[in-house]
Amino acid sequence: METMARVAALAALAAFLCVLLRERERTLALLLSAAACVLGLFLTVRMVEPILSVAREIQALSGLGTAVTAPLFKVTAIGMLCRIAAGVCGDAGEQGLQKAVELSGSILALYAALPLVSAVLALLEDMLGG
Repeated sequence: METMARVAALAALAAFLCVLLRERERTLALLLSAAACVLGLFLTVRMVEPILSVAREIQALSGLGTAVTAPLFKVTAIGMLCRIAAGVCGDAGEQGLQKAVELSGSILALYAALPLVSAVLALLEDMLGG
């Protein structure tokens, strides 16, 4: 909870400073925004290991193989990276580039999910006796 409070305070301060800077120094405002994003990510990156540890435990207990769990993690990572990149593009005023990043992220997420979709289709085929 305290980490989120730090990230929120950092984001609010950076947003306020960006609003003040944007009229005179648009480039500096963009750099400040990107730096705040990176700092916010550094504050939360230590939380990734416990998440992965629990995910490994769930995978072991459920008997689900990496064929099922790996696509889920890939899609999640693609979504998070896409959202960050699209946000930076939007902050830079590049809406066309923002939309291209979002579309690319959607396509890549679907591609990463193909093994999972194939596994579900194979399961359905076995269940229906096909």
